[in-house]
Amino acid sequence: MKASRAPMRASKVALCAALGAAVSLAVYAADLSSVSDFGPPEPGFGGATQVARVSQQGLGNRLNAIQAGQNGLMANQMGIANAAATAQAGNDNWTVLQQSGAANLYVGYQTGQYNRSIAVQNGSGNEATVTQVGNSMSSQVTQLGNNNEISILQSRNGSGLTVTQTGGARAAVLMK
Repeated sequence: MKASRAPMRASKVALCAALGAAVSLAVYAADLSSVSDFGPPEPGFGGATQVARVSQQGLGNRLNAIQAGQNGLMANQMGIANAAATAQAGNDNWTVLQQSGAANLYVGYQTGQYNRSIAVQNGSGNEATVTQVGNSMSSQVTQLGNNNEISILQSRNGSGLTVTQTGGARAAVLMK
C-alpha cells in the first residue's frame, strides 16, 4: 500500500511545483499596476521614475543593477549559469526576479524604506542571497529543483519572510 502512494505523492509534488512556476511566470508577465501585496503602491507602475525591466536568455548572462531613490526592478533570466546582482537604496525599493535553468545566481541588497524582494529560481544548483536592512522589509524566495541554496539576512524594523524549496536544498535565515 505504501508503494502505491509514493508515485501519487511524487506526482502531486510535481504538479504543485509546475503550478507554482506557472503562477509565478503569469504574475511576472502580468500588469501588476493594481497589485500591492506589501503595502504602498509599487513605484514606477503609477508613472514614477527609476524602474528597470530586463530579460535575458542564453548562457552566462550577467545583470548588475544599482538603483538609488524610487527604485523598482523586474528581471527574467532563462538559461544556464546566469547571474543577477542588484542593489537598491532609499524610497520604495522592490525587486522581482525570475531565473529558469541550472547554476544561476542571484544576490540582492536593499536598504531603507519599504524593501520588497521576490525571487523565483526554477532548476537545479541555483543560489539566492538576499540582504535587507532597515524599514518595512519583506522577502519571498522560491526555489524549485534540486541542490539549491538560499541565504537571507534581514535587519531591523518590519520583517516578513517566505521560503519555499523543493528537492534537496539548503536555507539559512538570519533576522536581527
